[in-house]
Amino acid sequence: MADLMPMVHAERRSLAEFLDTVPPEKWAAPTWCDKWNVQELVAHLTAAGNITAPHFFAGFLRSGFSFDRFVDGDLRHYAGGSPADVKTRFDAIIDSNRKPPGPAYVALGEVMVHGEDIRRALDAEGSHPAEHLTTLAELYKSTGAPLRAKKRLVGLRLVATDVDWSTGAGEEVRGPCMSLIMAMVGRAGALADCEGPGVATLRGRC
Repeated sequence: MADLMPMVHAERRSLAEFLDTVPPEKWAAPTWCDKWNVQELVAHLTAAGNITAPHFFAGFLRSGFSFDRFVDGDLRHYAGGSPADVKTRFDAIIDSNRKPPGPAYVALGEVMVHGEDIRRALDAEGSHPAEHLTTLAELYKSTGAPLRAKKRLVGLRLVATDVDWSTGAGEEVRGPCMSLIMAMVGRAGALADCEGPGVATLRGRC
C-alpha cells in the first residue's frame, strides 16, 4: 500500500485553503457531521493530528471506554477561542504524521470526509486528486463498524463517473467518487448528484 501520509498532508492543506475563505460567522454553522459545527469539526481534525498512542489510550480509559465521549472531549481543547485561533491550531498540524490508532485509512478518511462535511454544508465541494479518491474508496468499501460501508453496499454496484473506479455487483449507483465515498459512510445528502437504480436503496441505508 502507498504511504498515505503525503495524501493526508495534501488534503489538510487543501482544506486549510478553503477555511481561509470561510467568514468568522460561518464557523458556528452546522456541518454534515450532525453533532459538530464547523469550528468543532476543525478542532476534531486538529486533535487527530496531535494525538499520540499514550494520550489516546489514557483518554479512552478516562472516558469509561467510550470512543465517542473521548473524541468529543478531546476536541474541546482545540475548539476554544475565535475561528482564527482554531484555524491557527489546524494549520500547525498540516504536515503532522500523527494519526489516531487504527487502520491505515483512518487519517485520510477523516480529513477527506470531514472536509466535505464542512464544504458541502457551506454549499461548496473540494477538488481531490484521483489517486486520493480511488485509494480511499478502495479502503472504505469493505469497512465494518463504525463506518459500515460493507453492509451498505451489499447488492449494489458503485461506479465513479469522474475517476476510474467501481466496485460490487447489483443495482448501479453512478456519481462522482467523493459523493460515493460520502454515501458509503452514511451521508445521504451526497447522493443528490448520483443516479441509477440503486440510489434509493443506498439512500435508505444511510
